[in-house]
Amino acid sequence: MYVPSKACRGVLPRLLEEILSTRVMVKQAMKTLEPAQQILQRIFNARQLALKLIANVTYGYTAAGFSGRMPCAELADSIVQCGRRTLEHAISFVSTHDPWNARVIYGDTDSMFVLLKGRTMKEAFQIGNEIASMITAMNPNPVKLKMEKVYQSCFLLTKKRYVGYSYESLNQLEPIFDAKGIETVRRDTCPAVAKILEKSLKMFFEHQEISKVKAYLQRQWSRILSGRVSLQDFVFAKEVRLGTYSTRTTSSLPPAAIVASKAMRVDPRAEPRYAERVPYVVVHGEPGARLVDMVVDPQELLSIDSPYRLNDLYYITKQIIPALQRVFGLVGADLRKWFQEMPRPVRDAPTKQHLSAANSLRARIDHYYSSKHCVLCGGLVQAANYFCDKCSKNSPVTAAVMTGRTSKLEREIQHLVAGQFHT
Repeated sequence: MYVPSKACRGVLPRLLEEILSTRVMVKQAMKTLEPAQQILQRIFNARQLALKLIANVTYGYTAAGFSGRMPCAELADSIVQCGRRTLEHAISFVSTHDPWNARVIYGDTDSMFVLLKGRTMKEAFQIGNEIASMITAMNPNPVKLKMEKVYQSCFLLTKKRYVGYSYESLNQLEPIFDAKGIETVRRDTCPAVAKILEKSLKMFFEHQEISKVKAYLQRQWSRILSGRVSLQDFVFAKEVRLGTYSTRTTSSLPPAAIVASKAMRVDPRAEPRYAERVPYVVVHGEPGARLVDMVVDPQELLSIDSPYRLNDLYYITKQIIPALQRVFGLVGADLRKWFQEMPRPVRDAPTKQHLSAANSLRARIDHYYSSKHCVLCGGLVQAANYFCDKCSKNSPVTAAVMTGRTSKLEREIQHLVAGQFHT
């Protein structure tokens, strides 16, 4: 049996400590970057996430009974138990320390939120640093509690889902909009939801008046119902993994996979790569139609002869209102009631129709010009007319010339048809 020497013992803990300290250095370097250095910001963020994953995988590997080379479930369980016990002792100590008059409102894995009701920013930083110092002194090295930031105006929704204005030091003048786990940073919704939610939160944090949020939301809903919005803000883009779904029936596929399947029926080369994000929009359908029957590719909605119209009510009632209700419901707001109370705008008649005899010119570019040429003499005329004033007054000559041109075009068409059949 091999017994490691004293010099070899503790290599893994020291390695993890080095990884975590390097991650802290990378995160500190991110804070020194200018707002214009977005590319470097993304590189640093990717590096600190990679270091975090390496540390997590090192722990998780000890409990990998199927794929691990040397699994040790007891070690994994002891790590979890040790971390949980350390967190519970910290929560208990903070809650029972009377001079701070603090209450821990959330604690998970390796972090906790402390509520300091009625304190100023300066007092919050002072008490936070004291808590970090005393908790660190209570625990053996290398366990350390770090004071990260102070939230002044914050919504704490559920586990790992919160948003607020954060301050990382007393010298910071402008707060940072910090969101975790909500629609403003998630990719499973459309940009309209993220933009409206972020704007509403910033408005509430800055003014502390729910009436301003209500007025803003009703203006945005009115714009959506009127069709005065950008289509790109209402495009969903979700991953498609064809071949992994339990059944091939269309009704059971997710919306993005349905749009991909439609495109593949037209062109088999349109098959998306595995886990590729496929864009789609939700349009109006028949009464009682399912969601899977109302999803189309954004290009189909943008085409000139498109019969579709963006389903404004779906986006408002199924996407925007639920996302905002989860947040502003904490302060007693009823967003569905706000939507029902607002006046409905009069929507303009839809401009997109099926091509017909009266609408066939929409397929030609000259329909979009304010003027065009006279079909007889070539002079400029208004878009609604075919002949200039001079040719219109000379009706017999105009009729004879147009009859001759029509006959010539008919003969050319007959020759083309005959040649096609002959070939």
